[in-house]
Amino acid sequence: MTDARSSILGHYGFNDLVDRIMHTLAAAGYDTAKPTVEMLNLVDQLHGGGLNATKAQAELAGVAKDMQVLDAGCGIGGSSRYLAHTYGCRVEAIDLTPQYVETAKRLNELCGLGGRIAVREGSVMNLPYADQNFDLVWCQNVTMNVEDKRRMFSEVYRVLVSGGRFMFSHMAQGPGGEPYYPLPWAREPSYSFIGTPEEILNWLDEVGFKIIENRIETTGSGSARQRGPGDLGPAAAMGADMPERQANAARSAKEGRLIGMLVVAEHPA
Repeated sequence: MTDARSSILGHYGFNDLVDRIMHTLAAAGYDTAKPTVEMLNLVDQLHGGGLNATKAQAELAGVAKDMQVLDAGCGIGGSSRYLAHTYGCRVEAIDLTPQYVETAKRLNELCGLGGRIAVREGSVMNLPYADQNFDLVWCQNVTMNVEDKRRMFSEVYRVLVSGGRFMFSHMAQGPGGEPYYPLPWAREPSYSFIGTPEEILNWLDEVGFKIIENRIETTGSGSARQRGPGDLGPAAAMGADMPERQANAARSAKEGRLIGMLVVAEHPA
């Protein structure tokens, strides 16, 4: 196992996540005996902006009913559940962290979506899916932990149908200097691979993608949108130090050290 991979697994690999999530919801007054997608969305959106950012990203991606979607780097499955529940998508989901995979599976079953979402453990740089298998590859703030982005983008290109889309959010290196650590995706720089916006777009172009949309959010990808009423945040899944890490991301973005990107890239027909 590489040092970066080991660090990433250690960064995200908390145990007893379902119990922690249910305790957080119960403490906020929710009936956890009957969890719903809407209830889980209050804690399972691990990126900046929470569910509001997911909604905006889905609209930008053009998500539609019955799409075959790959949630690449699914975390505990928040986006997978939102897409399956809201749009009726059939979702394959993959994540590197075993604890996240097991948590996503259990939460899917608890809210009745186990039959619409298939979750497996694996790497976004070696996708275990057939060629031209998905209408949409969806990725939220995952690429900052991926060192070889060109390889990942090549794999995404391979599994997309002609005309399919790759929708992802990313925090890129800004001109203001190195960001402040710890950050939501890395507590120190050794496993943070942010790249510049120009590098990200160049790698996509080299693979063969056509850029449909590239939105820059100077306050951070998704964090420009406020979390909705009742949103409890990602600390239950991401650790008690998340407020500090989120504050560092916001400060880094404000000082031009991080640039939020929302990108829609298309596999040309």
